[in-house]
Amino acid sequence: MSNNNSDRQAYFIGGGLASLAAAVYLLEDGGFKGTNIHILESLPVLGGSNDGAGNNQDGFICRGGRMLNEETYENFWELTSRIPSLEIPNMSVKDEILAFDKANPTHAKSRLVDANGNKISVTDMGFNTEDRLQMVKLFFSDENDLDNVTIRDWFGDHFFTTNFWYMWQTTFAWQEWSSIFEFQRYMKRMLLEFSRIHTLEGVTRTPYNQFDSVILPLKTFLDRFDVNFKLRKTVTDLEFKETDAITVTEIKCTNALGETETIKVLDTDLVFFTNGCITDNSNNGNYHTPAKYQPNNPPSFALWRKIADKKPGRLGNPDPFFAKPDQTKWYSFTPTFKGNRMLKLIEEFTGNKPGSGALITFKDSSWRMSIVIAAQPHFKAQAEEVTILWGYGLYPDKIGDFVKKPMIDCTGEEILTELIGHLHFQEYETEIKQSVINVIPSMMPYIDALFQPRAKTDRPEVVPVGATNFALISQFVEIPDDMVFTEEYSVRAAKIAVYTLLGLDKEILPVTSYWKHPEVLAKAIHTSYRS
Repeated sequence: MSNNNSDRQAYFIGGGLASLAAAVYLLEDGGFKGTNIHILESLPVLGGSNDGAGNNQDGFICRGGRMLNEETYENFWELTSRIPSLEIPNMSVKDEILAFDKANPTHAKSRLVDANGNKISVTDMGFNTEDRLQMVKLFFSDENDLDNVTIRDWFGDHFFTTNFWYMWQTTFAWQEWSSIFEFQRYMKRMLLEFSRIHTLEGVTRTPYNQFDSVILPLKTFLDRFDVNFKLRKTVTDLEFKETDAITVTEIKCTNALGETETIKVLDTDLVFFTNGCITDNSNNGNYHTPAKYQPNNPPSFALWRKIADKKPGRLGNPDPFFAKPDQTKWYSFTPTFKGNRMLKLIEEFTGNKPGSGALITFKDSSWRMSIVIAAQPHFKAQAEEVTILWGYGLYPDKIGDFVKKPMIDCTGEEILTELIGHLHFQEYETEIKQSVINVIPSMMPYIDALFQPRAKTDRPEVVPVGATNFALISQFVEIPDDMVFTEEYSVRAAKIAVYTLLGLDKEILPVTSYWKHPEVLAKAIHTSYRS
């Protein structure tokens, strides 16, 4: 560890996973003092899109969940191996998660359910010859030739009726208009999962939601070093030196009272910016009220646009990601129940106890609805007699099959009614609703922004050419071979940023190229023909 950095300051714009990870690397690998690390977050809570909140009286809420994978999240596991568990003495967060996962293995028995409530046999991917040819062609295409091409541009109509599409789409939240570039990255990075997508055995689950299981231990670790967390502090602009280099000189921000502040940045200080947040402008409803769709003026986009204009062509282009919220939005929901009647009914229907089944998709649902039944409790604050589940719909503008309204206009109760209909639990509807504490819907206008079709150059490099004290750490930076919408991408970006700016000769664990392993390829080929 170097001690030459003990007088330098570091500023993080955004308090999500990437910033917390980078703070750990500054402390442990860069020799920074905790008191010199400042994390500026506009919200009243850290964690960014890794959230989990609520209580037993008003209900719990997760806007989303992050799938982990033991084999492919190289830098995430290295990071969490450094962080002590808050629950188990002398154990790391990594070992805590993996021990929990091994004790609660995933093997979905009801991955797809049809309109009649029948579980579909999904060992058959459902491909025809054209589907397979297009998959192979995509595999060996140069990603530099895929700018602005969508999945719908690449595949024919039949592909979108296959079991594979229903499963792959809902596991990762694809839309037909998503980028084929990102789809190719996923196919290569996650080829290991292709042969087991019908059971989701490759999914690694945390003991609780990601806020309680990942963010809270990271925050607790950083607190020991007196890292400076400034919540409700919104950064509105960055000033750069009037040179060809990218050197930040000032950070302009406002606090919760609307007061402005300017932070002077020395040449030797470091600035890290989370450019783009997929949960910007999200809004929660409740059992009686829909969540509001409020897509205007997402703050992380506004700041990214502002600084990109100051250094044209060098800090990326946010427009393709944040200009079409009607294409990037979807609606999630978290029901909270008193007692376990609803979960018991689902367990009897699926054959999976809570925590073992991963995702259940109602493939004929007009909303393309899916649900997850996590191991209980899913929140540290959750009482023993309280249970929760989580779900989402990819097509929130479509009219429901049982509630004749668009999902985007539905209350928590109406979404629960739709779910009860797809499960064919109508005879238990009164009983189920009597046990409800709350159903909290969440509208996220930009949750799929990172999958939007775009040119490769629209994502900036983590450390842009000419940057002397500035890096970008988010799901909207360009990292060769890796895939966005993952914890790994944030952690990898953080490590690249810190090690590059500090000139550290330390290893950044490479992307594991499972798609080049003969045995993985052989399994994938067999799976594509499996019946």
